Amino acid sequence: MAANDPTSPPAVGGQAGVTEKTIEEAILKLYYDPNPAVKDVAQRWLFAVQRSPEAWQFAWELLVPNKRPEIQFFGASALCLKISKFWKELSPEQYDTLRTKLFEKIFLFSTGEKIVLRRLCVALSAFTLNTAPEVWPDAIAGSIDTFQQVNSTGLDEVHKCTALLEFLTVLPEEFHSSALPQGRRAAVRSELQKGFQKVMTVVQSLLSQANTPPEIQLLSLRCLASWVKLDVPLLEMQPIIDILCQMIHNQDVFELCIEALIEIISQPSSHKYPDTIRKLLGHLLLAKDMLNNAVDNRDMDIVEGFCRLMVSLGENHSKILITECTGNGQEAVAEYMKIVVGFSVISGHYPVDETISTIPLIFWYTLQDEILSCDKDHFVRCVQFFVPYYYELIEALLVKAQYPSDKEYTSWTLEEKEQFRCYRQDISDTFMNCFSLLHEPLLSHIYTILMRIVQSPDTQWQPVESCLFAFQSVAEGGNIRDCPCLNDLFRLLGQVDMSQTYELSATSLNMLGAFSEWLCYNTESLEVVIPLLVHGINEPSLCSPASMALKAIATECIFELAPYAETILTSCQQALAANNLKSKDSIRVMSIVGVVLSTMKLEDIMSYLEAILNPQLGVLETAAKEEPSPSNKSTIVTKLNMLAFLCHSLDVKRDIILDDVESDNETSKITLPAAAGPQPVLLILPSILPVLEQVLNVWVQDTGVVEAVCSLLQRCSRTLLDDFKPMSSHLCQLIGQIYSTIPQSSVLELAEQIFILFGSDEDIKPVVHGLLVQLCNKTFTLLPQGARDSTDVLQGFLSMCKNILRKQIDLLTNPEIQLPSLFQCGLIAITLPEDHTIKTACAFFVAWITNNGKHSGLQECLQQQGKSLLEIILKGISGAVARRSVENMADVLYVMVKDGFPIFSTWINELLSNPQFELPLVSKDQRITLEGLYSVTYMCEWVTYMGAGKCVERVGKTAREDKRRQ
Repeated sequence: MAANDPTSPPAVGGQAGVTEKTIEEAILKLYYDPNPAVKDVAQRWLFAVQRSPEAWQFAWELLVPNKRPEIQFFGASALCLKISKFWKELSPEQYDTLRTKLFEKIFLFSTGEKIVLRRLCVALSAFTLNTAPEVWPDAIAGSIDTFQQVNSTGLDEVHKCTALLEFLTVLPEEFHSSALPQGRRAAVRSELQKGFQKVMTVVQSLLSQANTPPEIQLLSLRCLASWVKLDVPLLEMQPIIDILCQMIHNQDVFELCIEALIEIISQPSSHKYPDTIRKLLGHLLLAKDMLNNAVDNRDMDIVEGFCRLMVSLGENHSKILITECTGNGQEAVAEYMKIVVGFSVISGHYPVDETISTIPLIFWYTLQDEILSCDKDHFVRCVQFFVPYYYELIEALLVKAQYPSDKEYTSWTLEEKEQFRCYRQDISDTFMNCFSLLHEPLLSHIYTILMRIVQSPDTQWQPVESCLFAFQSVAEGGNIRDCPCLNDLFRLLGQVDMSQTYELSATSLNMLGAFSEWLCYNTESLEVVIPLLVHGINEPSLCSPASMALKAIATECIFELAPYAETILTSCQQALAANNLKSKDSIRVMSIVGVVLSTMKLEDIMSYLEAILNPQLGVLETAAKEEPSPSNKSTIVTKLNMLAFLCHSLDVKRDIILDDVESDNETSKITLPAAAGPQPVLLILPSILPVLEQVLNVWVQDTGVVEAVCSLLQRCSRTLLDDFKPMSSHLCQLIGQIYSTIPQSSVLELAEQIFILFGSDEDIKPVVHGLLVQLCNKTFTLLPQGARDSTDVLQGFLSMCKNILRKQIDLLTNPEIQLPSLFQCGLIAITLPEDHTIKTACAFFVAWITNNGKHSGLQECLQQQGKSLLEIILKGISGAVARRSVENMADVLYVMVKDGFPIFSTWINELLSNPQFELPLVSKDQRITLEGLYSVTYMCEWVTYMGAGKCVERVGKTAREDKRRQ
């Protein structure tokens, strides 16, 4: 293939293959060759050519008027790249020549392709950033003078202005996107700000002239928007602001005017110029007629522009609104508030008919925050002024939160429905925030609206649902105690036909659940609430919201459930017997059963359990006998989880602490009726365990099923605690069998719980010790070959051992436990790539080293293998592990320094004196300095000296502080 054929890339960097012709051929292949492989080769070759030293020459050769635009663009892009990335290839003597040639090319292409002109302006911007102010002082003023004074044949004023504005627009943009060093960035920013007034003079002149062509006006506004991002004083912007406020009436430039004004009032320093903001507000209020006409004509682009500008003003300058609302500017603030509220009442459904009403929501939170931060006297006056607008907002949002008609909602796409759901969530947050300012009167106001709607003869379900949604939103924020209208609200629900639609019923049930904490102190309303919830439990479509609400209320009001226990349990029993609930709903219903049963006497508990539990065990036992299948597995896992949540929630010995209603500082402890007897979970376990064994006989190889079994047994042990002792021996045997068959982390979590609970119990100590030996030996067989395939098991094993070291260290006195193998297990884990495994291994070693003085075997093992651990830790901190794992390793190093110093001193010097021991972040001189260190203080200094990040510095600092306190 020919040397100049870019499909076989020639060398670059002084080789003969780089010529104007070969470059042009490669560019044409890149744009027009139909073969993707040829395009790819051409692109890679051109990429290299652009970075070659020859680019300084050929770029100019490609920038001639008679060449194709693609070729011209490549030449301009090459100049941009060379100036911005390869500036050091030029000598200072070449700077002036380069600047002159850049101006010449810009003037030449001012009447040519806009894309080429823009790239040349970017190149000149890069040149400016590299040379101002040291090489090119007053660069902005000098550039403007050069553009204005040019006298070129064929270059009229329009094209001259176009080139100047294009350069001035891209210059700040390039500054913000460039990777200038911090010191240089400050100098360049200062130079740009110094030239700001000169730029504004040009822009103001062009915008204020009546005969300025529309395209030049647009370019001037874009230039303005680019420069105001430099955070210049608003005082210097006042003439421009006045012009912009006049130009917003011109729809051709309306959007650019809005963007420029938003940039101006959003500057970080804009709050220093309240008078300018007040004057701007006055200008905007004069444009009210334009806004009203746009609303009437449904010109949503204009309305949205005004909305964004008004809201931006309020968000950034809410303090001015607070100050002016009680002063001379009260009328202006009142007018402003009416306009902002108006954006929330704009007609139509979000997001199909309008997308504007979501914009002001954050403003109301900002304003509320500003009001709440006022001093007491001013706060009262602000509340008097602003509260009426908040009530207007509430009424507007009650309309905007309404669902459309069923027919219209059905026609919406899934994306539109999701956007509407998110919009309602934003409205919900706004309701919640408004309550922080309005408190209980807000609820009374919403209740009055709801009552009026319900009593209307032609009531639709949507307004009712919206009001209930508002109550739910406020209740989810909490802190509601005394509000008389809520009792009336729950009674009013009896007049609402909940069967009209799912949305109404679901919102009603969700609202009841949100008031669970309030119902705990207002139990008289339970007689209205409970029937609604138990009815929903038996409706499959409503079981999710009904069960969530009932679970929340049952948990909060457990001591008040006795009068309703039979009703709730009967309803739950019927719902479970129907066998048409979703898996999550069935689990939740069983959890409700457990909570409600906890309030009853033992004999009643066992009677209901027989009726509710036995059918579920029967289904589980039947499924265990069937051939394994995905549907069968789903049934088994669901039933196991149902049993797990029943055993977790059925706790007659739980402590119930209630706040004293009369005093915020007093509490009372309540005992459940069956607390004196045995735990019901202990009584039902003998019937559950045989079924579990049947399940495991078939499904022991399935991780999901084993995890569900272990979760059930864990929840049982957490409920029973010491009462679990009679079953512990059987459970230890079961755990050993499962783990010997297939090691799983869930089994280890269950075993850990047994070790912590009964590790010190002399009656079952042999069984517990035997289980630990069995788990250790099985885990050791996985190492080292199977470590990477069993990281979750290894992590779970070390987590279990860590807690044994901390809480039941006597378990490790068993001579059958191979402590060296256990230590080696940690060493293998800490070298694995997974962050979580490294974190667990580090925590394990911290526990080992911290507690090694309590056990001679631990101490001996640390002396034998600690050097290997130290070597791994030092390499890890010095770059062998990801930075997010360094802090965990630093914790190990710290405890080694603090608790294991005598032999640690020997290890550290041996490692550092070995030239083959590599530490990427420690220099040779540092190693020599550190070899003679001989005290804890110096060791801590060394940890800091390594320079491996803030986390390691923390180790040294903490160790030194500990040493000083000793």
